Amino acid sequence: MENIVKKIETFLSYSDEKLEELHIENQKLKEESQSIAKKRKE
Repeated sequence: MENIVKKIETFLSYSDEKLEELHIENQKLKEESQSIAKKRKE
């Protein structure tokens, strides 16, 4: 039983790390698309 708990905790920590990575990547893509949109307006 303890082993299952450890595996779940490990999985959740990986999930948090992955979510953070995806959040950063998403932020970069938003900034890029906003910058492209501004250039098109000019």
